[in-house]
Amino acid sequence: MKIIGICGDNCSFCPRYLATQDGDNKELEKVKELWVRLGLRDPAFPAQGMVCYGCRPENDCAYSEVRACAYGKGIESCGLCQEYPCEMLHAVFEKSEKLRSYAARICTPVEMDALHKAFLCKRQNLDQIHFDRNKANKQQKAANTPLEPSS
Repeated sequence: MKIIGICGDNCSFCPRYLATQDGDNKELEKVKELWVRLGLRDPAFPAQGMVCYGCRPENDCAYSEVRACAYGKGIESCGLCQEYPCEMLHAVFEKSEKLRSYAARICTPVEMDALHKAFLCKRQNLDQIHFDRNKANKQQKAANTPLEPSS
């Protein structure tokens, strides 16, 4: 089952989320080490600080302003927003592309695969949610449109 975060991250593949769900402290330490290599965390940051239960206000989030915006609009995904894609998301997508470029130089193929699945397909994940929502809306409108009487 896919778990797509507000910003388009795929939590189903997120190493932080999976290690948290499994209660695997050794894996959280490995994730922390990867985040340090990527420049996403300071070496002094505790591995327990990597714990993640998904998009919740109490979680540390790289895109807290995006999460706050979605919560403020009462939506669970940016892909459901009428304004999708907005300027804030364009910045998120740009940040992901920079991470992809940097990670490709320093990560193993296994690490790159995990990063790609979890974090580097945001736009595709949100595009799919947006497409599915629009399709459902059109189907709903068609179902609620009375048929023209035939003459």
